[in-house]
Amino acid sequence: MKITVFTINPIFPGKVTGGASKHLYYITRFLGDQGHQVEVICPESDELGSSFILHDNVEVFPELSFNLPFPQPYAVSPPDLSLIVSRISKRLTNADRLYIHDGEWLIPDVYADIPTIASFRDNIYPESVLGTFVGKPDAIITVSDYSRAVIQNTAGLFFPDLSERMYTVINGIDFDFFKRVDPSNLARRLGLNPEEDIILLHPHRPEQGKGLAETIRVANRLVHKHGLSQIKVLIPEWIGSMVSSGDSIYYNEMMHLIQDFELIDNFKFVPWLPVDRMPELYSLGNITLCLGNIVEAFGNVAYESLACGTPSIVSRVGVHRTLLPDELIEKVHFGDVDEVVAHVLAILDGKEWHPDRVLEELKAKMNIQKQVQSYSDIIINCNKQDPLQFTPVDSTRRTTYKLPPWVYFKEDFIYHDFRGKFENASELANLVKGSDKFSEETALHDGITQEMWQAWIRKSWIVPVGQLKE
Repeated sequence: MKITVFTINPIFPGKVTGGASKHLYYITRFLGDQGHQVEVICPESDELGSSFILHDNVEVFPELSFNLPFPQPYAVSPPDLSLIVSRISKRLTNADRLYIHDGEWLIPDVYADIPTIASFRDNIYPESVLGTFVGKPDAIITVSDYSRAVIQNTAGLFFPDLSERMYTVINGIDFDFFKRVDPSNLARRLGLNPEEDIILLHPHRPEQGKGLAETIRVANRLVHKHGLSQIKVLIPEWIGSMVSSGDSIYYNEMMHLIQDFELIDNFKFVPWLPVDRMPELYSLGNITLCLGNIVEAFGNVAYESLACGTPSIVSRVGVHRTLLPDELIEKVHFGDVDEVVAHVLAILDGKEWHPDRVLEELKAKMNIQKQVQSYSDIIINCNKQDPLQFTPVDSTRRTTYKLPPWVYFKEDFIYHDFRGKFENASELANLVKGSDKFSEETALHDGITQEMWQAWIRKSWIVPVGQLKE
């Protein structure tokens, strides 16, 4: 079978730019090993020339003139967009399937006649969000139960049958690769002494929302309040062609923050490592920090670190709230520096944790072979279906509402993943204590004002159950 794969991220030979490109490699490699002919079409890049072989039976064609780097890949001229459409259409003329990696191809008429599968790997970037509403794939793959629930409670409100073509396939980890290894060579290369240094890892792209500011504030507290001058925080340098103007501005702001806190000697910026050296990096660290408020649909870093035997501390944002039980990974409320510092000190002081139990749970949930086999089965067995029908939400005073998956309560305060902050919501907290589902009619009967009810809807603290099929 000939399978065309679209990704809006550049694909580089021998270089992984993040979780999405890594899993694209896993999936296409498996399809190629199954004997399918796989063509990957992706954006042009200054670092890429002509096509190249990614794996046996997998060839990459960097020929799409999207606007790079992110954000706004669709900020192109009409002629450029026309050329993109033309090149994708040409690739599809003799393809048996189209697989859209990350759901970011937004012109569905191009694939009207070919069975199409879209995976949604995030719930925040505009192209992915828009793709859940305007895309017309025949099968949809989400990477976590959280991501599936977000789509069901947004686009799914208007397309009641959406869930019938949705599959949840949890991202897998290659446990033969991501495991505890000897990091001494990498330590020497980076000029670190694991016997003396306390090494904190921040292995994330330098973009706002990934938690760098929070990591800096944690380091400031550890160094200047608790006297841990041997703290070394490792931060990757981003790939040149992928650095946007916004990334550069944010990077400079963070450098000023490091200087203001007098932490220059405690931060080390390291080259972007190839994926085959990531187990060394994870094994080198004492703790991996994932403290941002970006709404991860999966969040590979925290779990790869655990697989390599290094504890992770994550914000209770997005998928991190529910993917692993609380006793197997340290979870903190976003922005609570004191809470993070307490966890770091406890871990450094020898707090008992159970790496064997953690690994057992990871292997049960994140089986890489099961992941790629599931993708292959969904792609190969996909058939063309009629487009879903849009149905407006008809809300009345008796319509049942509930809390959406993107909020949670800390006492009387509600945290909204997509707002990135806590707000006082004591009246709503009291209402949901009585029942997890309610209507405007019952809320008004319990003393909630009309203004307050409308404010909850406007802030998307509550969503209608209505016609939604879970």
